[in-house]
Amino acid sequence: MLTIKNKSAKYRVAIIGGGRMGTHHARAYDLHPLCEVVAVADTDQENLDIFTRRFECAGYSTYDEMFRKEKLDIVGPVLPVKANADAVVASARAGVKAVFCDKPMTARLSDADRMVAECEKNGVIFGAGVIPRNYPEYQKAKDLVNAGEIGNVQSINIYDPNGQGGCHNLNLALMFNNDIDPEWCTGWVGGDPMSDGDGDGDLKGIGGFVKFKNGVELFSHRRESVKSKAGEQGQGIEVIGTKGVIWSDSKGLHIAKAQADYKPGTLADLKYQPGVFEDHRNLKGRSYDEEGWANCTPGMLASVAALVEAVDTGKPVRMSTGQSLRKALEICIGMRESHRRGHAPVKFPLEDRSLVMFPVTARWEFKKYVYGREEYMKDIMSRKIDAPAK
Repeated sequence: MLTIKNKSAKYRVAIIGGGRMGTHHARAYDLHPLCEVVAVADTDQENLDIFTRRFECAGYSTYDEMFRKEKLDIVGPVLPVKANADAVVASARAGVKAVFCDKPMTARLSDADRMVAECEKNGVIFGAGVIPRNYPEYQKAKDLVNAGEIGNVQSINIYDPNGQGGCHNLNLALMFNNDIDPEWCTGWVGGDPMSDGDGDGDLKGIGGFVKFKNGVELFSHRRESVKSKAGEQGQGIEVIGTKGVIWSDSKGLHIAKAQADYKPGTLADLKYQPGVFEDHRNLKGRSYDEEGWANCTPGMLASVAALVEAVDTGKPVRMSTGQSLRKALEICIGMRESHRRGHAPVKFPLEDRSLVMFPVTARWEFKKYVYGREEYMKDIMSRKIDAPAK
């Protein structure tokens, strides 16, 4: 058997949804010295059989049964978004210490509200999303901002169409602004503003302006990048402070800081600081370890490590949370609502909690049904080379 089993594990982990991404999550837990994957729940028998063989764990056809029979510390609902809200709520009620789902967390604001409320009510850490916010270089950037390396944050630019409820760069912007609540926004979308989908529908990208309660301003550029004679710029995020700027582009994360005689001016007046950030992105694709597993991405390993550290120490979790993803989703919906209202300002919190923003079909529904079994099995088997697809 290829799975590493940690017999002295401190925390018992279960996965809900043992498919393609569920395997990725589970492998990261089994590589953590304090964790062992002991159970999985999946309504798809084929996926259930593959997962239980890989991880030598108990398998259940429903998570309700799993919760009745297993004593668990951490649960990872890794499901089509359509089913995610109910699974997170059920996990929070099951007496676990932490829940870690993937992104986007949900589509409807009312579902996001009940997911967050149930976790907070039961004292459950709610991690959500394997996204840049969890990566070591961005956590380091946040530490530098906290230490005053770029002065006081004044404004933030993001270059992103804000798919999946703004879970990537908008969520990063929230982190750099200490997850302060938004006060109001204006917005615009590409395509049909009346569409409730953010990917494969008629709505093509969301942008706008957001004013936060602490005065920080966010400019969300709907297009991912801006071309200039200097090359490709503006891919990702720019955090602009009174003494410097941190930004990301196609080459990674960067910082430029003021010198001793600096007076507020242009970027040219700042000094670039090379070598501050290590690049943890997957630039060369997936590779396999000596056991035949596809190597976990740095983001996946960092996410699990951050969650377990919070469980083990009681310190605040240093990763994306359900609370931050709910806020990002609400801002995205707010910017779209502004367009629907003739680009009028929209105040937060949004009163209508029934508002929705659906992700692409391949995230909302079960990928095996969307892509077909043959293509899906090729993908799930690429996670580990222990058996050919049937």
